[in-house]
Amino acid sequence: MKSILFKALSLASAAVMGLAAPQAMAADFPSKPIRIVAPFPAGVTTDIVARTVADALTARLGKPVIVDNKAGADGVIGVMDVVKAAPDGHTLLVVTNGPLSAVPNLKKNPPYDVLKDLTPISDIGRATFAVYVAAEVPAKTLPEFIEYAKANPGMLNYASGNLTGQLSFAYMAMKAGLDMAHIPYKGETNAMNDMIGGRVQAIVATLGTGLPMVEAGKLRILAVIAGERNAEIPDVPLISEAGFQDFPIQSWFGMFGPAGMPPDVVTKLNVAMTDALNDPAVLKRLKGMRTEVTPSTPEGLAVVLRAQLEAHGKIIRDAGISLE
Repeated sequence: MKSILFKALSLASAAVMGLAAPQAMAADFPSKPIRIVAPFPAGVTTDIVARTVADALTARLGKPVIVDNKAGADGVIGVMDVVKAAPDGHTLLVVTNGPLSAVPNLKKNPPYDVLKDLTPISDIGRATFAVYVAAEVPAKTLPEFIEYAKANPGMLNYASGNLTGQLSFAYMAMKAGLDMAHIPYKGETNAMNDMIGGRVQAIVATLGTGLPMVEAGKLRILAVIAGERNAEIPDVPLISEAGFQDFPIQSWFGMFGPAGMPPDVVTKLNVAMTDALNDPAVLKRLKGMRTEVTPSTPEGLAVVLRAQLEAHGKIIRDAGISLE
């Protein structure tokens, strides 16, 4: 009888401890420094966003939050680092749409399943991209450039410095029926330097990289890919105003962790992120990078992830882009 009673009490105790464990974990979290993996080199936009977030979270979580750059393979190396990490909340990922929306659709055998291998924590924001042409191109508007490209089939090239730029221009070329060759570059700056040199005639790239070259008269900007006109260049039309309604590609930033994170830890991180992304100093810094801040619930980020995974996949299929 005593043995049976002891076993019953033990099982009840274990059940109570099991229910209390997530709460205890959240209360104790973080118990050590947090590592945010940025899957691109230091100095690029994703890295700066990650460092801005890391500084803000350090002040809110009471432990150092450091950024670890794991660049390579279009972000795959960094993502895999997080996928394989312990799901205790001490290894996180600040990432953009390239590794999570494009890469899974460009690989015959994707290295990870973004819907199963990661835990969404919070949306961060949207980068602003724009359509640029070389200064010697006679077109002053996007419709004029499309007419110019159609009048010169096979004679013009477009560059890309990242997957967002590549797929965005591929979508425009497909919709407009343009015959242009794609020339990929390792980074937007290299691509734009070749535009200035006359090797390529157009590109879709970030506003932060291209605007200084526009102001110097080396490039011309034709349209902004965003939801509203940019205050720095209010006369430049939106891509929707230039003939491309419901542009499907978004350049988004989000925070994730490994699959299987305790819900209470996810909630604690989400609350800290929401507070950080509403901090005036954080808003100012990200706005200076031409990034629209869009904090969300974990469920909100999951919606963005699914929608953009589908949108990128459709463009890749419809444009006939070869899989690796």
